[in-house]
This record gives sequence, C-alpha cells and structure tokens, in this order.
Amino acid sequence: MLRNGWVGCSATLWKHKSVIDPRERAKMRKAHSIGPKMIAYLEKIGIERLADLKGADPHLVAMRIDVALERRHINRLGVLALANPIELANRGTDVPGPDA
Repeated sequence: MLRNGWVGCSATLWKHKSVIDPRERAKMRKAHSIGPKMIAYLEKIGIERLADLKGADPHLVAMRIDVALERRHINRLGVLALANPIELANRGTDVPGPDA
C-alpha cells in the first residue's frame, strides 16, 4: 500500500483498503497459479472468501474482472488460473489434495 492510501496492482490503482480477511487470502493463495494480483482482481469484483467461488464458471469470473477493469485483461491462461481456486472451493477444502 502506498503512503496516500492507494492500493496498487500493476498499472491499475484502486482506492480502497483490503476487505479480504488474511486467513481467507491465505486459503486463496494455496490454489495453484493464484497470487496477490489475481486476489486483488477477485476482491475488485466482490469475492471476499474462497467459498464465494463455489460453483462459479471461470469464464464468467474472468469476464467480471474484465468489466471491472474496463478493459480485456484476463486471457486464456488467466481463465485456467481462475479454475484452480474454483476447484478448491468446490472440493470444500482449503488444502490442496495430493494430486494438486
């Protein structure tokens, strides 16, 4: 976070404080290919818990992120990355299984 209260993510800046609980953030980070930027994008569209992604379609989540950013940003690989926390949420666990 910058001194003036802005939370930066790449070239896009949002003026808000994090609403995701640190424990939930840690659960999301356990999904393969999900890092701080993707979590910031999820937060931008109102996803605050891993359970919020249960049953979600990664293509629709990607589209919501693109709309929130007002540009096409999430590509095919981003959609594949979004499928990982969705799968984790669908399994109902916060720890990846042995095949993850």
